[in-house]
Amino acid sequence: MQALCYHGLNLILEVFMPTLVIRDLPAALHRRLKEEAEKAHRSMTREAIYLLESGLNEHKAVSAAHELPALYEGKKPLTDKLIHKWKRQGMA
Repeated sequence: MQALCYHGLNLILEVFMPTLVIRDLPAALHRRLKEEAEKAHRSMTREAIYLLESGLNEHKAVSAAHELPALYEGKKPLTDKLIHKWKRQGMA
């Protein structure tokens, strides 16, 4: 809860964050999460948030990479050399 003073009036602001409850978490996974949190000097909650964000960001990058071949349907294979050539020509 946060207090805010506005022209002599004390207003109380409550900030709500969404909550996630994970049921039936396997003991081994709980242990791994606790170990990783301790190594990173984070609480288990902060470590779980960190891992969720990392995993979702990685998943998004992998998904985007899988979409790339569908965007390019040329006669030549898509290679780094070809991409660099296009960049030099201002095409990429």
